[in-house]
Amino acid sequence: MGGKRMVQEIVDKGILWICGLAFVGMLGSKEGLVVASLCAIGIALAANLRWKIPYLQEILTICFLLAGFQWMVCLPFFPLVNYDAVKKKQYVLLVISGAALCSQCFYESDTKGKTLCAYVLVLMCVSLRLAIQTRARNTMEVKLKQLRDDSMENALLLKERNRSLLQQQNTEIHMATLKERNRIAREIHDNVGHMLTRAILQTGALKVLVKEEPLKGQVEGLHETLNIAMNNIRESVHDLHDESIDLEKAVKELITAFPALEIKFSYAVDKSVDNQIKYGFIAIIKEALNNTAKHSNGNLVTLRIVENPGFYQLVISDNGRDIEENFTGGMGLSGIRERVDNLGGTLTISTENGFRINVVIMK
Repeated sequence: MGGKRMVQEIVDKGILWICGLAFVGMLGSKEGLVVASLCAIGIALAANLRWKIPYLQEILTICFLLAGFQWMVCLPFFPLVNYDAVKKKQYVLLVISGAALCSQCFYESDTKGKTLCAYVLVLMCVSLRLAIQTRARNTMEVKLKQLRDDSMENALLLKERNRSLLQQQNTEIHMATLKERNRIAREIHDNVGHMLTRAILQTGALKVLVKEEPLKGQVEGLHETLNIAMNNIRESVHDLHDESIDLEKAVKELITAFPALEIKFSYAVDKSVDNQIKYGFIAIIKEALNNTAKHSNGNLVTLRIVENPGFYQLVISDNGRDIEENFTGGMGLSGIRERVDNLGGTLTISTENGFRINVVIMK
């Protein structure tokens, strides 16, 4: 867009330069024409240079206008050198140009000279019109570019907000699904489970009372079937309950139980975690936070759960001070070691720069 503006300005200046050359023909003498023309071109193009010297064009323009008081051959190129002055709102240069024109017109006795001054004045108005029009077009293009950039930024922001909203909706749906699973598991356990237990007890009593065949065999078969059904329901309820445990949510709820600690929690797990690992991590975190709250002199805890390609990592660290180098912990840490061993993982404890627990569980 900047290139288009430059092209338009060069076209405008080219028109003014050609008109200036045409008006020079009204002068009887062509002396100094080449010099005046080249100076005007140089001043006009100075505004379009990549490298710019501060006030260079303004100084050259003033010198050229002052020369117009002495040499009339400079007058036809006044509109050209004043083009950028109008665009930059440097109206003092227009005043100098008007003074030079009036001076030449007053002291010029030749009719051609006076006519030339009149034509130059008209061309100055044309230059003023072209410069104002180009300046307005450039301003509109800048505003349009800014509007397009703002629209693009707003579109990206809207896209990000929509993505966050969609993610939040997915999370809410997931949590609602887990809540419904919990409700179903609880109802099965409370209602169907109790009824099956009652039926099992009743068939057990019938087994004792009924001695005749084939009724006795049928009662035993019914009793066995009810036991199988009860075991299946227990497994299903257990699976539903396990699937309904959201590790991230469970840890966040656990954190709220320790308001005295400032806990920074980060969770980077993409896939579902095995239920045993879920329970193990929750128990380890609870024990570690209990130890920090009761025995550590620190108040800041960093808690990270990270999923790596081949293993899960749990890191818990605090800012406690004055910890013994060979500190191995009491019953709490013994329980943590036991849980890590049961999961087939490794436990590393560090007391440098605070107390740190690092648990690695292979997938």
